Amino acid sequence: MITIQLSTPPGDAPSLARLAWNRLAFGPRPEDLATFDTFDLVDFVDQQLDYENIDDAACESYVNSLSRAAPDGSTVPPLDASLAELKDYVTNSSRGAYLQRHLWTATYARALLSKRQLYEIMVDFWTNHFQTNFQHHSKYWEDHYVIRAHALGNFRDLLEASAKSPSMLSFLSNRYSDGNNPNENYARELLELHTLGSYSYVPGPGYRKQPNYTEEDVHALARILSGWTNYQSPDDGFYFNASRSWPRHDWTEKQLWLGNDAYYHIPAGGIEQGERVLDILAEHPSTAYFISFKLCRRFISDYPDVFCPDAVEAGAQAFMTSHGDIRATLRAILLHPKFAASWGQKVKRPFEFFISTLRALGVNEMINFLPDDWRPLGARRFQQMIELLGQKLFDFPVPTGYPDLALAWWNTGQVFSRWTLANMLVNYYFGEQVHATNPAPQNALLDASLNLPQPASAVVDELVRRFVGRAIDPTDRDLMVNFLGNNNPNAPITSTSPRLRPLLAAIAASPYAQWR
Repeated sequence: MITIQLSTPPGDAPSLARLAWNRLAFGPRPEDLATFDTFDLVDFVDQQLDYENIDDAACESYVNSLSRAAPDGSTVPPLDASLAELKDYVTNSSRGAYLQRHLWTATYARALLSKRQLYEIMVDFWTNHFQTNFQHHSKYWEDHYVIRAHALGNFRDLLEASAKSPSMLSFLSNRYSDGNNPNENYARELLELHTLGSYSYVPGPGYRKQPNYTEEDVHALARILSGWTNYQSPDDGFYFNASRSWPRHDWTEKQLWLGNDAYYHIPAGGIEQGERVLDILAEHPSTAYFISFKLCRRFISDYPDVFCPDAVEAGAQAFMTSHGDIRATLRAILLHPKFAASWGQKVKRPFEFFISTLRALGVNEMINFLPDDWRPLGARRFQQMIELLGQKLFDFPVPTGYPDLALAWWNTGQVFSRWTLANMLVNYYFGEQVHATNPAPQNALLDASLNLPQPASAVVDELVRRFVGRAIDPTDRDLMVNFLGNNNPNAPITSTSPRLRPLLAAIAASPYAQWR
């Protein structure tokens, strides 16, 4: 396994509390920092896993209050809309785009405001693991009824919900899979990306060398899943086609190897053939290790097999013992000693950068991406910047999902674009600063957030505490203090200080703030 260490984080290592809030959440909000002195990782993990008992009424109330007024005068259906409601709404391609833009807004708002932070992280994880996009409007339905419904539930339940999702049936073309001429797209990705992995992830001589399946397995699985469709369904919902009409099911018996010592025999039958295979895949040891590997990559290191193989083992054992309980698997990984020792192993992707910046700023409102607002700080301009950063939600064109490796996100283009986005956000929320040297607009929210006026040195220290959360190089601190105070560390700073907004954006986009 070749690893690439891109750089070493500048400054000191953070506290365990800061590490946990960076990895298990979208970064701390200002009010969360007060809990760091009494932080206990076990308590934090257990509280976040028990998300149903976290009161999130304020966040959900805000999300439900978001305007759903679309540019064409229509009203976008609610986030829990039925497939029938969505089919009635989407009468043209623009309305599919409106669904996507409202789902962006709701997703970002929950990441910003929810107290169920680990749950929201896992929603993002499974969204990428079971990647589909808005080529079909049922992606909107899938987010609520598949991903969010099972994000911290049981993997077998999530796997079947994904297999029957109209969005997945469309994205990987299984809706057109006929027993006489089966489409192999979904069957292949079900094995390669959703469960086993192409090669065995079970430790031993065959680790990532022994294939988990053959081409014959893919073809047999495609036949098993033929007739799993939503073709010409009245509401686009899943049904099993037991008739002889196209796309029909292949009822004959099949066999699958799947890296096993002996073939799995699948008796002749209907939908129960596919359900039996989902059982096999969910209980397969390589699935346990593959899922654990990906979770360790999400929470601990880009290279789990090098940095934390014992954590992968702990997660896989928990997965197998609990028969795919996602919470038990996560708990084993997050409480493994390698998590606490993993500083410097992960960087923020654009989604995480965007939300962690807003959380550090302490804002309580999300930009609504639904309106066609093309002003310099309008919603569509923010959409353009997020697209430029490369992580437009629910839009990735291939079934792998967005990469979770620093190599994909660590480049000069990201640095400049993140700085540009940070400047836009600061000006959007705290009033646009037109001139670099003239007094900036007074903003009560910014004054209250930073308890201004304060000396330049105190403001810099507070911003570092929020955005970085660890000691930085003293030279860098002095440079920022001198910039903000115009070479006077005691200069009183308010929201009208012309250098405050530029400094906010610079710290948010600095190398110090890009690690999680």
